[in-house]
Amino acid sequence: MMPNLARALPDSVDMQSPGRTWDRVEAEYFRPASGEIFVPPLSSHLVVLHLGPPVDRTQRLGDGREREKLVVGGDSVVVPAGLASEWRWEQGTSRADSLHVYLEPSLISEAAEGVGVDPDAVEIVGGLGPRDPQIERIGRSFLPELEATRLPGDGLFAEALARALAVHLLREHSTLGWIAQRAASRKIGGGLTKLALRQVTDYVGDNLAGNLSLAEISRSVNISPYHFSRLFKESTGLSPHQYVIRQRVEKSKELLMTTGLPLHEVAVAAGFADQSHMGRHLKRILGVSPTRLRRG
Repeated sequence: MMPNLARALPDSVDMQSPGRTWDRVEAEYFRPASGEIFVPPLSSHLVVLHLGPPVDRTQRLGDGREREKLVVGGDSVVVPAGLASEWRWEQGTSRADSLHVYLEPSLISEAAEGVGVDPDAVEIVGGLGPRDPQIERIGRSFLPELEATRLPGDGLFAEALARALAVHLLREHSTLGWIAQRAASRKIGGGLTKLALRQVTDYVGDNLAGNLSLAEISRSVNISPYHFSRLFKESTGLSPHQYVIRQRVEKSKELLMTTGLPLHEVAVAAGFADQSHMGRHLKRILGVSPTRLRRG
């Protein structure tokens, strides 16, 4: 039987469905009782679909990747088998209800073999990427299967959903998917794919107040810093550093025009080293000082 979080972390669960297990797939409705959960490495791939109201949540994976964002219903995260994860949110503000789907790695291997790929050469990348509509559609299709009422053929239907999810993870959340996307981007003249570019811009937008080194940004799309820098410039006409500065300028502009925060707090919130650093870039890019921008 595959280990789910309700069994692995009984003290952290306030309410959850009993969960159902089919051939190499298990699903459960999960509601944590605390505002922080550490999940040890699991033997199955874990797909989490957020079902509750919006909640500010920090997600940290065992490989060091961390992302803090406002999670809304339909957002998802993929945690590969063997990778620990940690989840934190402000307890008592919103429920962190979610659907957990556990897939045995053999399902991914079968999907790889079905497209003529060596299963041992493919890894699920997972991560804290942008909204994935396909995961949301498949995940919500699992929900009726958790009801107490058993319908004819429900096992076949759940197993078909599991196979569809395995193929999607192979295509969009694995090393095979990234290789295929990069190859396709090179065929049409270079640059990042639309999916990778959206993933990068989302990551930058969610982490403007942080360090945002080239290595951290490139890791969000699983591309080496050298190749990422070249592909990003081909896609946007800007280097990653130039893009980050412009986004920080836009964030500063927004805060200056819509809030009464002191200038030094605006600078910090937008990711600048200090007020002087912010002022220099606003003057260079927008042609006005922070004070004049706020007055205007």
